[in-house]
Amino acid sequence: MSNVHQFTSKDLILEKACEWISAIDRGLNKNEKEQFKLWMMQSTAHQDAVYELAQLWDELAVLNELSSLFPHRNTKPQKKKWAFSSAIAASLFAALMVCSYLLISLENGYNAEQAKINYTKIYTTKVGEQATYVLPDGTIVQLNTNSLLEVAYSKGRRQLLLSKGEGRFNVAKDPARPFSVMAGDKSFTALGTVFNVQRNTSSDLELVVTEGKVMITDPSVAVSADDFKDYQLADNNAKKVRNINANIVISGEKAIIEQSITKPITQLSVDDVQRDLAWQNGMLIFNGEHLSDALNEVSRYTSTRFELSSAELANIKVAGVFKAGDVEGLLESLQTNFAIEHEHLGEHMVSLTQQTKS
Repeated sequence: MSNVHQFTSKDLILEKACEWISAIDRGLNKNEKEQFKLWMMQSTAHQDAVYELAQLWDELAVLNELSSLFPHRNTKPQKKKWAFSSAIAASLFAALMVCSYLLISLENGYNAEQAKINYTKIYTTKVGEQATYVLPDGTIVQLNTNSLLEVAYSKGRRQLLLSKGEGRFNVAKDPARPFSVMAGDKSFTALGTVFNVQRNTSSDLELVVTEGKVMITDPSVAVSADDFKDYQLADNNAKKVRNINANIVISGEKAIIEQSITKPITQLSVDDVQRDLAWQNGMLIFNGEHLSDALNEVSRYTSTRFELSSAELANIKVAGVFKAGDVEGLLESLQTNFAIEHEHLGEHMVSLTQQTKS
């Protein structure tokens, strides 16, 4: 009971800071700006809580707004993120999800220290939904559309199972407990790393590493902390680690697994990375994909399905940036740029045909 009283003041400040972060996201009116300024000036603890959340989750949007309200505030520059990420606008969505997570935790009397050691939970997203969560050890997980993730933490291991969908994992460093994401018939293990796993089928997977290194192994292999002595020194070539046949993927590289076979690791260009990870900002980027493949990707974010009138139409190459789930915007673009007409065949089916040139 004494512990509850001890942290009440801090918890209330954090809760209020989250509410203000949410309000900034939707836009503050004149009265709210005055109220926010008054609340911020009441205590340096209020200011520190808001700026800590803002710097951690959305330095572009929230800090810009805070800078206009408090131009004399001296903020420490945030550490540089992965080099390619500057080309993609940051999103406040993660901050809002973290705030929701923290508020729920406070209401439920959440014991973070205990949960860091033993923790099990299932996270899901619906079709067209994306969500970001903070795990008890500080790891940040962002789930893409139609995903299912099971989390199981124990004293010696952090084990996750991606049953379907796609996730981005910003792994908190914990040398004593390797962090493994199992997907299909592969396991992706790291210590303090940022990586993206997409599960297409149980035997078809994609891994993109944006910071650090990730080890690809068979899911039956239990990687221990001691195994990382060799792992940390390994390059991107296949390497034996305690007689484990593992592939090492480093920052800026991509691994494609097809029919359970890991293809040669590829180095990604800036454009490749932006295209693969655009979903993290709610966007889809196409750069010469066949229309049929592009539409399959669009269908991951909506219940709409597409019917193409010919193979020629399916093989048209398309390029552009689209908001995930914006079917009408896509159809309008196809009509404008390729003279592709569409017809709705019921609530969730669209037929596409291309006008013939006279």
